[in-house]
Amino acid sequence: MKSNLSIFLLSTLAILSPVKPLILVAVLAIILDTCFGIWRSVKKNGWSSIRSRRLSHTISKSLLYSGAIVFIFLMEKFVISDILGHFIAIDLVLTKAFTFFCVITEVKSINESYFSVTGVNVWDKFIAFLKRSKEQIEELK
Repeated sequence: MKSNLSIFLLSTLAILSPVKPLILVAVLAIILDTCFGIWRSVKKNGWSSIRSRRLSHTISKSLLYSGAIVFIFLMEKFVISDILGHFIAIDLVLTKAFTFFCVITEVKSINESYFSVTGVNVWDKFIAFLKRSKEQIEELK
């Protein structure tokens, strides 16, 4: 019985190995967002504003994102890959797109926390930087 369970767990880990880096990226974005949220809460209301109920949302969000990424990976790998392979040559494109969506959601939340404390909107600064870079590249041509 023990060997059957270990074979099942190792097989599951082998199947899910291509998606581990994507899950890691999403969870790291959640942890970074949590750190910025704690920083904002402490700066605005002090240490007494930190509640375990709000911090427990981090765990549920991590499990939700990870589960959704694994679900989309399995759907893409075993159901959609034959159809999608005719149109797009990128492996795991749906899984990567969903992970990108999750990370962008967390980046927006990080930006909101940063803006709340410092009054600086990093996203707007980044867009302005890209526009200036594009203009400078066009001037060089």
